[in-house]
Amino acid sequence: MITAVRTGFLLVTLAALTSVSSHSFAQSSDISKGQDHPLIQRFQASRMTGYLQTEWTEAAIPQAKVAKLDGAKTAEWKLIEGKETRLHYLSPVGKTTLEVHRNYRDALLKAGMQINVTCDQKCDDLYRAWRDQAKPFERQLKWDNGHHNGYSHYDAIDNQEGRLIVGSFPANGRTSKTHVVVYNSIAFGGGKKVDPMVSTFIQIIEEKAQPTGQVSVNAEALKQNLDNTGHVSLYGLMFDTGKTELKAESQTQLSELANALKAQNNLNIIVVGHTDNIGSIDSNLSLSQARAQAIVQALIQAGVEKRRLIAKGIANFAPIATNKTEEGRAMNRRVEIVVQ
Repeated sequence: MITAVRTGFLLVTLAALTSVSSHSFAQSSDISKGQDHPLIQRFQASRMTGYLQTEWTEAAIPQAKVAKLDGAKTAEWKLIEGKETRLHYLSPVGKTTLEVHRNYRDALLKAGMQINVTCDQKCDDLYRAWRDQAKPFERQLKWDNGHHNGYSHYDAIDNQEGRLIVGSFPANGRTSKTHVVVYNSIAFGGGKKVDPMVSTFIQIIEEKAQPTGQVSVNAEALKQNLDNTGHVSLYGLMFDTGKTELKAESQTQLSELANALKAQNNLNIIVVGHTDNIGSIDSNLSLSQARAQAIVQALIQAGVEKRRLIAKGIANFAPIATNKTEEGRAMNRRVEIVVQ
């Protein structure tokens, strides 16, 4: 029986007819520090032999079957930015790739995943293009030191009976759009006669914008930018979504801005608040104005004269990137300092 539950994160439960205890076989022999992703549980009684989770990165996932380009075989890719989790499992002996693959596929479909690419037969070209160009099994993926009848788990992923499914879950208000890649194959035995196991590689990318505000612009750089261009965008002045109170992490950037203003007594500025296009124009105008005013008040408290400061919120009227992507929206959510 397969069940699927959607909470803050989707939970897909995979069950298979087996007499082996998943707790005793899988959990006790997992790779150190590896853990199942809350989106999807493992095929019953499998053990985890590879794991990596990265808070923010760029990942390439296949979007079409293989074609030839300049004589070489290649696949069509989609680059996704966000939090990435990569997992590798070995199933218990005796399971087939068809059984494992269909359990994953059926559970994901039942939970609402939209399929973009699927390959059930003759997937060699797609597998090799994906392996060699996107390199999903490399890029710091951590493998355990285990062996099965003499071959390394690192070499388990293979093209024999390879089956691939690529899809995504739409954002639901609590979680962002999430992309899933599942690849099953017969685990490679290094040319040795071994008990057959199924290799399962899972890649999950949760879309999110690049973290900002981790680098502040110092007072001297602020002065140079304002002298040269008359304006500068600051991403180190941060607010929670829909809020108008400066976050504590903004203090470094705020102090540098105050220092730059104190060093130039004749410099008067406009603090301009910008938003993305999420929400109505009226609400974004109000939000951006309140945020600009909050920065002005913080500068006054830091010792900058009120007469030198003007707050102006202009909502999403002056984007510097597309609002169609989360990365673009993150760039548009900014504070700009403009010379009066």
